[in-house]
Amino acid sequence: MGKRVVSLFAILMIGLSICIIRLYGLTIQNGTLAQAASNQQKYTLQIRRERGMIYDRKMKPLTEGNTEYLAAVAPSTETAAALSKILPQSKIKSVYQLLTERNPFLLKLDQNISAPGVTVFPLKSRYSSPALATHLIGYVDEGGMGAAGAEKAFDDSLAQNEGELKITYRVDALGHILPSETAEVTDTLSQDSSGVALTLDRDIQKITQKAMDRKISKGAAVVLDAENGQLLASVSRPDFNPDDVSSVMNASNSPLLDRTISSYSVGSVFKLVSAATALENGADPNEEYNCTGKIEVDGQSFACYNGEAHGKVNLQKAISESCNGYFVQLMQKVPQEKFLSMARSLGFGDSYELLPGIYSSAGTLPSLDTLKIPRALANFSFGQGELTASPIQIAAMTEAIASGGLYRKPVAFLGTVDQAGNLTANSVQQPNRVMSQETCLILKDAMKLSASEGTSKLGKPDFVEVAAKTATAQTGQYDGDKEKVISWYTGFFPAESPKYVVTIMAEDGDGGGATCGPVFKEIADELYPKN
Repeated sequence: MGKRVVSLFAILMIGLSICIIRLYGLTIQNGTLAQAASNQQKYTLQIRRERGMIYDRKMKPLTEGNTEYLAAVAPSTETAAALSKILPQSKIKSVYQLLTERNPFLLKLDQNISAPGVTVFPLKSRYSSPALATHLIGYVDEGGMGAAGAEKAFDDSLAQNEGELKITYRVDALGHILPSETAEVTDTLSQDSSGVALTLDRDIQKITQKAMDRKISKGAAVVLDAENGQLLASVSRPDFNPDDVSSVMNASNSPLLDRTISSYSVGSVFKLVSAATALENGADPNEEYNCTGKIEVDGQSFACYNGEAHGKVNLQKAISESCNGYFVQLMQKVPQEKFLSMARSLGFGDSYELLPGIYSSAGTLPSLDTLKIPRALANFSFGQGELTASPIQIAAMTEAIASGGLYRKPVAFLGTVDQAGNLTANSVQQPNRVMSQETCLILKDAMKLSASEGTSKLGKPDFVEVAAKTATAQTGQYDGDKEKVISWYTGFFPAESPKYVVTIMAEDGDGGGATCGPVFKEIADELYPKN
């Protein structure tokens, strides 16, 4: 009898212990659920996080696009009914599942709407359509970090200045919005105007892009301020959508390549360097050469374009008509080291840091030993052979002539902008004198003649006098029987008081005048319209 009582007592104690343990577990579980419910009383939707601004030289935004509409939707029967009457059927189908789950969500709209439970925010997209100076400004990656161009160069400062827009709802433990509760909107997007300013001029950038898009599908355009070498416009084509970079990563026409800072065969625009070297070393600009259409050097024949015989030409006419033979014989009279030195002083073979960490290609120059070979010197005399340069290098060379012999490396960074929108300008570089004003006047007169009646006349504007030079550079590459050429047109205007330097380059063009001249003309006519 006693053993049975002891056994029954033991069973009761074990059962009681199990109940106590189970009760303790439920208590812990309920506490966790209660804590979870407390944590879920608010539900926040991040509408937009915005980086610092990128401005142009006049403090106009370069990273501010068209208005788009983002809606915060608080699902309910009334909301679903209202949206079904407003939105296209395809849009309703795409958000049906979100509406049935009853959790707040974001919806991109084509226009502003009014519906129960829907809060619409009109916002400016990061990039305009079409975007401005895409290659120079760059883009951000999926994580919102700068991946190229100015976005990458100034990523730290642009990221730390970001504002945000968010909306917070009161919800139950299941994430469902509590009835009769008003959502709380937090908006700090417009409270901070800080960022960076580039030297670009937004209006000139638009003009240049428009002119390029009319005429050239593969090439580049650069506009410099003739007074200080600052970059006013930078256009590389083909272009890309900075909001959809992945779609062009493997494109055969390389739209992500910035052609303004990439190197190409140069051709006859380099004759300006040859002429400057000769003049600085005592050459007589009036001495004539009889062009028969070709010239022999060390057993090799060097022809003028299309074998044209120019007859008797002096320096001015040789530049205007782009006579190869004249410059081949001229540069045989000048020390090769002086020739190479002038090219280097004008930026050839040198890389430019346009923005922090963003460099242009240095291009290629022949060595002094190479120039001791007569055939190599002949090629170099009119911009062929090993020589390559970028559009921005050609523009800088042209700007040195426009400024009366002062060379400056092009720059694109203007300064930083504080929260109040005040600019702190970057330090200004000091120019180097590389040729005399007298030399520049002779070159300018020759370039004016080229624009009025020489190879550059197809780029002559209607309402302003310009000084210009063309090039059609051989590449040694062929498409069938036709050799691919690089076409150039570079110049400045107004000719007597230069304000703008414009350089146009086209891949696979038909010549500098025919392909690039009309682009130069359109830009000049837009900047100097008829009064």
